[in-house]
Amino acid sequence: MTEMLSYQKYDPAWGARPIPTPPEQPVFEILRDTAKKWPEKDAVIFLHHRLSYADLDRLSDRFAAYLAGLGLQKGDRVATMLPNCTQQIIAIYGILKAGCVMVPFNVMLKGQEIQYILEESEARAIVCLDLVFPMVQPVAQALGLEQIVTVHAKDFSEASANIPLLLSGDKQAVDGAEDFMDVIGMDRGKAPRIQIDPKQDLACLLYTSGTTGFPKGAMITHHNYNHVAALVASGLDVRETDVLYLLFPLFHVGGQALILFPAVLAGATCMPIPMFDAGDLLESIQHFGLTFGFAPPTAYIGLLNHPEFDRFDLSSLRMTAASGAPVPAALQAEWQEKVGTYLFAGYGCTESTAAGPGAMEMAHKRNPGTGTLGVTTGEIRVVDEKGNTVPRGTVGEFHLRGEGIAQGYWKKPEETKKCFLEDGWWATGDAGTMDEDGFLFFVERIKDLIVASGYNIAPAEVENYLYQHPAVQEAAVVGVPDEYRGETVKAFVVLREEAKGKVTEDDIIAFGKEKMAAYKAPKRVEFIDELPKNITGKVLRRVLREREVEEK
Repeated sequence: MTEMLSYQKYDPAWGARPIPTPPEQPVFEILRDTAKKWPEKDAVIFLHHRLSYADLDRLSDRFAAYLAGLGLQKGDRVATMLPNCTQQIIAIYGILKAGCVMVPFNVMLKGQEIQYILEESEARAIVCLDLVFPMVQPVAQALGLEQIVTVHAKDFSEASANIPLLLSGDKQAVDGAEDFMDVIGMDRGKAPRIQIDPKQDLACLLYTSGTTGFPKGAMITHHNYNHVAALVASGLDVRETDVLYLLFPLFHVGGQALILFPAVLAGATCMPIPMFDAGDLLESIQHFGLTFGFAPPTAYIGLLNHPEFDRFDLSSLRMTAASGAPVPAALQAEWQEKVGTYLFAGYGCTESTAAGPGAMEMAHKRNPGTGTLGVTTGEIRVVDEKGNTVPRGTVGEFHLRGEGIAQGYWKKPEETKKCFLEDGWWATGDAGTMDEDGFLFFVERIKDLIVASGYNIAPAEVENYLYQHPAVQEAAVVGVPDEYRGETVKAFVVLREEAKGKVTEDDIIAFGKEKMAAYKAPKRVEFIDELPKNITGKVLRRVLREREVEEK
């Protein structure tokens, strides 16, 4: 009997309906087509404010004309530093209509993190939340950015909405920037008509954490996005009647490729959620009849554990999916029992534009109660350290191939060559197995990447910032199990002699919060006399992780 190897290719029979050929047009032309078909239909509902497809098309045209008026041309990079909001969606489409490349990044980043991405991407302008302008302005000025546009989240909101506390302040005049509402309030004539080659021209530089230190910009084309939009809309049956919760951030590949672009392709409605609050989301599901969405597993845990969960009517939900971290089988079972919809599991990466290729459970191919990642949406193989495909049931590294694979890493040819292989495969660095039915199971990351609440965190980047503390002699960061986040960040720190007994673990935690985004900053710190190392001096993070498990 021939042994089955861990290779699989997508079968159209698995999905709700066959995946059509991806539209061979720029991402923004799909918006234009949808706006012509359903001009008065809600495209976005944000903080109870509704924006039609016609208005989204018109306002993004205005933003594109504004960028062109600044002298920005095809291929220029424009950064965004925004929470999920109507303005972020207008900006995304406006940037693309101008022929520019969007560079979205986390609104929680701090000064040095902001500088790294802006400088590395060579962004010429940035759209940022007004609250973070004081951090952005000195960096933008030092780098010579040509324009800063500030967004006040409440500009698209209704009085009936529950505004997150962080965004609830009054609008203030911002010196040294243009106001987003002034920009889109002016008619500058027709938006530029830029010729785009969907398979070659970039739509986005999406910065993703690696294990070598600082983030890398994955180069994602218009075709990458269109392929995944068609795959998700067809494979999971997104309809024009759907109202999708947009909980994954739009600076994350999940928010873009799993929700926004499939919704626009299908003519559905998106509800951007700027900050997760279980009570608010439960209220929105009931009030607006939300029907579909992706979210990290932690969000569903938060909903189920809300003290008033039982009083909400969630019957409008017809399709729910989780990705960003392995989905516990127990969570799927509890969700099915209490909500009545199946919680589909999914796996993807920034470099594969989330789902294309990735792995998902689908309408006609799912494996409840097993903790599966799903089946491939393109091609997948599981290989050993020599690149040989292993027998099914054997642990190896996941390699993905398909039309959603990015073009490589911006300005990083060596790292691109290492991960993006000549025959079209992308080496994920994630290890797992494939069973006899083709379902994938996650085992561990070959890389040391930490995944906390769906965010990828590079230990080396966190360590870089910890080393800036004058008391830190050495530091090693690992992911440790966390009941809510899946993993959380723990730092093992060797203090300098003069700091011992004077600097506390809480001091290091506070320093981390000051220096880096909250999701990256260590939540736990342990002082240690010496870090475990191999003969060449490399820190053995594996030993630290094992130590953590043993102490439990």
